[in-house]
Amino acid sequence: MSRGGFVLVEVTIAYVLLVFALVALVPVFIIAIRAGTNTEGLQAATYLSTELLEEIRLRRWDERTAAAGGHISAPSALGTDGVENPADKRTFDDVDDFNGWTESPAVDPVMRALPDFRMYTRTAAVAYVDAALAVSAAATDRKMITVCTRTAKISPSCMSTLVTNR
Repeated sequence: MSRGGFVLVEVTIAYVLLVFALVALVPVFIIAIRAGTNTEGLQAATYLSTELLEEIRLRRWDERTAAAGGHISAPSALGTDGVENPADKRTFDDVDDFNGWTESPAVDPVMRALPDFRMYTRTAAVAYVDAALAVSAAATDRKMITVCTRTAKISPSCMSTLVTNR
C-alpha cells in the first residue's frame, strides 16, 4: 500500500471519530438551548413583575392619603372603592386597589396589551402586615405588595415590596 492509502485511512478514521464526538455533544447543545430559552422567559417575567410593581408604587398609600402625602390615622379597607373600575387599572388611585388584580395578557399602564408578552399573566396582591411582616387581619401602617408573573413554560416570578403610611 502506498503512503496515499494510509492518509486516506487516517482521514476516514478522523472523520468517524469527529462524527462520534459530535453525536455525543448534541444532547449538550440541546440542553444549552433549552436553558437559554428558560432563562429568557424568566428574565421577561422578572421584568414584567418589576414593571407592574413600580406602576403600583406610583399610587398613593391609601384612598385617604392626601395628594402631597402624609400620615393618615384610619386606613381604609383593601381593594377598589366605589369610584374605581375593578377591570381598569387606569382608575386605581391607591396601592390597595390592585389587591386581586389579574391581567392576561400583560398590559401597560394605559391598558394596551404588550404584544411581545401575550403568553404572560400578571397578578397582584396587597395585604396589611404587622411589624414582623406577618399578614394582619386588621389595618396597620404597612402594606405588602406582591406581584407574580406566570407563563406555561416557566415557574412564576414573584416580587414583593413594603409600603408604609407616612
